[in-house]
Order: sequence, then structure tokens, then C-alpha cells
Amino acid sequence: MGLGGGPHGAKAVFRQRFSNAFKSVDALSDVRELVGVERHETLAILDGNVMMSGVPTSVDTFSGYVAIMSHQVRAAFVAAAHVVLVFDEPKAVSFAKHAEQQRRDASRRPKNVVCSADLVAGITDDKFTTDMLHADGFNAKILMSHRPARGRFFDAVCVAMLRKFEGRAFANNEPSDSWSLTFDGIDARGAERGYDDPRAPGVLSNHQSFWSELIERPSPMGEGDLKLTDVTQRVHDSSKLPGSLVAGVVLNLVVTIDTDSFAIELMQQEKRVKREDEADRNELTILCFKERARKRTSDDDEPTSGHFLCCDMEILHEEMFKYFYGTTQLQPEIAAQQPAAMALLAASLACCGCDFVKIDGLRVDLALPIVRDVVRNHHDILDLFANVRSGDPEQLLLATEGLEFFIEEYIQSIDGMPRMKKAQASAQSTCNAQLLRVLWTCAYWHLVEYKDCLNWGFVAASG
Repeated sequence: MGLGGGPHGAKAVFRQRFSNAFKSVDALSDVRELVGVERHETLAILDGNVMMSGVPTSVDTFSGYVAIMSHQVRAAFVAAAHVVLVFDEPKAVSFAKHAEQQRRDASRRPKNVVCSADLVAGITDDKFTTDMLHADGFNAKILMSHRPARGRFFDAVCVAMLRKFEGRAFANNEPSDSWSLTFDGIDARGAERGYDDPRAPGVLSNHQSFWSELIERPSPMGEGDLKLTDVTQRVHDSSKLPGSLVAGVVLNLVVTIDTDSFAIELMQQEKRVKREDEADRNELTILCFKERARKRTSDDDEPTSGHFLCCDMEILHEEMFKYFYGTTQLQPEIAAQQPAAMALLAASLACCGCDFVKIDGLRVDLALPIVRDVVRNHHDILDLFANVRSGDPEQLLLATEGLEFFIEEYIQSIDGMPRMKKAQASAQSTCNAQLLRVLWTCAYWHLVEYKDCLNWGFVAASG
């Protein structure tokens, strides 16, 4: 999920080229200790969809899911006083995301149990209760294979987790105002919601009134990966207010496996460094990629245990611009183009492959030098990307010419490279629909979402 992977993908290339921004640690608490801040100054925000999907295959009971998820949340609480899990809201996801989910579902064969006609093979829809989750024979893995059943299951797991943590904290005499556990995108009724009642995802927390007000949005935000950044911004704003539950929070630990968070968080970091008040720039965000244990596959390949690959977004942002310009001392007119440079970088990452679009033949390791050349030597082209986050589709479309220039420069740069003839031919066949998708994705990573996806190169999925 996210950006393209492998040795030429963003994570591998960034880690190799901007190594100062990366460090591997065993636990989230290690990250906070390395930064040098206190637990009460730390927010851990986790991608709940990723966590639910990552439960080991050997765990197939409701209580097992609650236990595994609770274990991960406990580890987050060692690092942070405030923990938030964000979830997708299916009815609010964009058409583009919905189409991508349909493609994923089509590539998987749901797990069904073969049985006689008078028996129920497993829960596959939204109609079940908490008691049914505890019944003998219930299999959570079968349920998780069916998207219509997941929402209510997520709700039930999160309700059970909150009750568990509230009881544990009170039993340990930990003051209730010293910690918070919050779920963004969960129906507080859990699995006890009436079968005919529509699911109403919202906020569930041990500090319900505070977090409900803090995360209240004018319109639902469908994608969890965008919520990761949205919540950190809201917490930062509240942290400046005396008496706020999150007063003094300065460190965000953003936990996920989706590499498109590189693009989203780089765009957000660009906003942070442009804040007018210098005292308002003390927010630090660490992107924490959960890495699974890896077995030895050859004599030269060392096995690894599960860990977090952490990326300091402030350092990555600085290193990125040092790579682009060769220096951090920039003339004001050049510094003013930095948001456009970030937008061009986002567009290039989208071109190289993500959930929404891919232009065959483009690779991150070969695209970065082209981005650098445009940033340094083609200011007129770079200016075309200046307003991609304006929310004005006409301004976004202006970047089409810049995108075409970038791709043409890329094609010329790989001319004559060994084993790149096919890649060059693929890049040359780029169509207008792909360009529109790239622009849509670039705006999306800037937290600007255009709902009319059919006008941006996406086609309706069948089924």
C-alpha cells in the first residue's frame, strides 16, 4: 500500500539518499527518549486499519483481536500520554479510493468455509451482535475477508479496548486527566447497533467531550491516512491553549506502514516551517513505519526482529531541500518557491506509482534528479506548481504543462541507459488521464480532495 516499493521505491531511495533522517528502533518509547521529550508531551497516532489488517493469521477470535490490538496500544502508551487510532470511513471515501479498494478486493478470494446448507459458514455482513463474536466457531479471519462486515467488527473491538483500558487505568490509580485513548472513525454503539440503524462513525474516547469537539469536522474525512495528519494539526493547535488536555504536546509519533505518508507528511512539514510565529514551529513529527521480523534468506542476509523504521520529517524536509539547492541559505525569491518544489516532488512520487496512478517506466531514484534540475534551472516550470493546494481546479490544471515537461525530461535522461529501453517506451505512452490522476493525487496529498474524480482521469469500476 502507498508508494511503489522495492529497491527503486521511495522508502528505499529516501533511506539511502537521506540517511540522516532515518533510524531503526525497537519500540516507540525509544523514539521519544531519543528526541528527549517527556511522555506527557507526546502524541502517538496509529493507523487503525493497518493494525486490524496486521493481526497475525493465527489469531482468529474476537478476544484475540482485542488482546493483540490492546498490546500495541499499551506499547504506544509507554511512549505517549495520548494515543489516537484513526480509521477509514467507508461512506466518505473518495470515488478514487473506493475504486482502488474494489481492485484490491477483486484480487483476493474471500475465505469461506464449506458446510451444509443449514449451517452458517461465517459472518460476512453487517448483521451480528457482540454475543455472536464470542460464540463457538466464530472466525474473525472469515469476517475480515468481507468488507461489509468489517465496520461493525472494528467498532466492537474498539469499544472493548476502551473499556479494558479505562478499567486498567483506574485500577492502577492513574489520574484520568493524565492520559487519553481515542478512536477516530468508530461507532460508539459497537456491535450492539440495531441491524437497521446506519453506522455512524465518529469519535470514541475516555475524554469524549474534549476529543469530539477537537476532531469535529465540517464534513467527514474518509481516508485514515489523511486523518493522521489532520489530527496532529488539531492537537498542535489545542496544545497552545492553557488548560487543554493536550497542552504542551510537541512530539507526534505517526505510526503506519503506508509509504504515501512520506508525501503527505512532507507537504505538511512544508506548512509547519512556513508558520509566521517562530515559537509555533516547535512541533516535531516522526513517521514510524512498523517493520515485520525478517528471516534469513541467504548467507549475506541478516535476520531482523520486528522494529520501527523512523523518519524525522524535519530532517527529511531539510535534507530534501539541501539536495535540491545544494545549500540551506536561499535568496527570498528562491525560498518562496519551496511549496512549488514540494508539489513537484509529490507529483513525481505519484508518477512513480501509488494507489491511485502509475506511469510505467518512472522510478524514484531516477526521477529525483529531474525534480532537482527543474527546481534549480526551470523556475518558470516550477511556478506552474505553485497553487496546487489552492482548492481551485483551474490552478491545479495549470501544472499539467509542468508535469509534461518533467516526464519529457525524464525520458531524455534515461535515453541510452542499459536496460531502460522498455521503460522509455512506456513513459512515452503516457496519456492525459494519467496526468490528471497525478494532479488529483498531488492535491489529495496536500489535503485538498476533489470529489468529481471522473473529471480527473478515474473511470467507474464495474460491480
